[in-house]
Amino acid sequence: MSTVKISALPALGTIDSNTANTIMVVTDLTSLGTFKINATTLANGLYANNTLNVGNNAILLPNTVAQFAKSGESYVQTNFVNTNNGGSADHVITANTGTDSTYFVDMGYANKDYQPGSEFNNIGTAVNRLDGYIYAQGSTSNTWGGNLIVGSTTTGKEIRFIAGGGSVSNVVARMNSSAIILNQPLIFPDGSTQNTALGSAGTYANAAFLQANASFTKANSAVQNTSIITLNSVVLTGNLTANTTGQSISVDRFTSNSATFSKDLIVIGNITANTLLGNVYFSNITTGLSVSNVIQWFPQSQSPAQQSGQVWYSSNTISLIQDTDVAGDRPAISKVLFERVYNNTGATIPNNSWVKLAGNVTSNSVPFIKLADATSAANSQVEGFVKVAIANGAYGFVYTRGIVSDMDASSFGLNGELLFLSTTPGQASNVAPTGANSVISVAKILSNGSANGKLQIAIANQQAYGKANGSILYANNNLIQASATASIDEANGTFYVPNGILYNHRSYPAAQTAITLNFMTDTWVRTNVATNLAVTLSNFKAGSDIVLFITNTSTGGGAAHTITHGCSALNSTVGATTFTLGGTTTARIKYYSFDGDLANTYASISFS
Repeated sequence: MSTVKISALPALGTIDSNTANTIMVVTDLTSLGTFKINATTLANGLYANNTLNVGNNAILLPNTVAQFAKSGESYVQTNFVNTNNGGSADHVITANTGTDSTYFVDMGYANKDYQPGSEFNNIGTAVNRLDGYIYAQGSTSNTWGGNLIVGSTTTGKEIRFIAGGGSVSNVVARMNSSAIILNQPLIFPDGSTQNTALGSAGTYANAAFLQANASFTKANSAVQNTSIITLNSVVLTGNLTANTTGQSISVDRFTSNSATFSKDLIVIGNITANTLLGNVYFSNITTGLSVSNVIQWFPQSQSPAQQSGQVWYSSNTISLIQDTDVAGDRPAISKVLFERVYNNTGATIPNNSWVKLAGNVTSNSVPFIKLADATSAANSQVEGFVKVAIANGAYGFVYTRGIVSDMDASSFGLNGELLFLSTTPGQASNVAPTGANSVISVAKILSNGSANGKLQIAIANQQAYGKANGSILYANNNLIQASATASIDEANGTFYVPNGILYNHRSYPAAQTAITLNFMTDTWVRTNVATNLAVTLSNFKAGSDIVLFITNTSTGGGAAHTITHGCSALNSTVGATTFTLGGTTTARIKYYSFDGDLANTYASISFS
């Protein structure tokens, strides 16, 4: 056997690709023997029980299988390449129960001739040649596994998505613990976009809503086979339509500029139009029953808590109730008319008061009111009834006609009695006022209960109330007053005037040559003559009469004068159209018009 020093052996630059062909001499301290081994045996056993540590660096992390370390001014890297043009290079981490097709995460890169859909990975045609990818694979037979978690566990940090480059301007989206920030527009399947770039929200808001509407139309097609769609909060500017048989939309909170429902709208909570000029329009509404063009309210025997603007149905009054902003004022729609008013009197207007308009209005055209009373025509112009007291400088409500319920009416009178405006400001009584006071009936007592009293408001003049039978009513200072002396006895057909009847009379201040009598205004007329006189008749009225006195003032047996009385010869007691009146003599002519014209007017003439 030749002896050659190891140091004298030639150097081997590379080992054979089949590492079994490269052998070496080793000494095993355990058995104290000398053996030969090949490179394969060395490679298999070298890191089987030891950490693979590439580079001169201490291992710091626990349970480290392999560590690669190197110093580099810019970067260091490990590189894994599949030299087959049609393959891909993949780093795969597998669960302890993983297989070639289940429970692993794969990060890889496809080579230049890679064919999408090949069986080399599990993601089908999603990866094209020269694409990088990362995905998680679970199992379809188990609910666990398969999620891919990407994130940052550091407080205040975020996930950033880049495209087209690595600079800040290439960050297209960011996620943090409170928001998702998109720096580029959203593009929908139909090609429409929604611009959400930072700083452009105001500029593109309207366009964004239009795109959202288009997107919702697409979503409608996507869910057309869903029988019920439930949305906790939806904001639309376009249409929301349930247009497939059996579909319905249940909405808890809903805002829309235009919503069209051709099927069912089920609302568990409230439908509210709470902005200026907001409106809610109803047509073909269904609530509980399939009824078209009808809104049905659930009947309530107990009054709900009052809320201004609320409308509800009372099963007690069988009417809709409208709540106002004044506690206790809850008028029944269709049973009462009411109006908003303002108290500027300087004092509180009590409840159960009768009021009139004060003449002025507020800046928003709400009328001022004050207490009414029956003492004058002006004060008795009743506007309506105040159910709930109105403080000075406050708004309230006046009920002008209809049925007012739920008040203390125990002091008004008996059921069925009329209430009259009192001479005491603001009050009413079941006894009509007397004398020159205005008699205004304001209401009828339907129920005089202390808590559930009910009045039927009906304001009307009732001037005959409180007046004796046969009283003659006449105007006095804009009021209707009953005469204390003159009366009519209907049973006997008599008219009683204790001091007689005064007639309208007229006198000419000087002697006349011609006069005109008016049957519409003249009753007693007197004139003097110094020469002849002609009488003309006018304004005939059937059943009217006039008495004319003519005095010839010529004295001492002076000259007589001719009087033309104005009627035909046949219609006069002198048988002529004229007569002669001697000096210092007076004639009495009584005219009577039967049919309201000259041909049927007569003159009775008396003189000496």
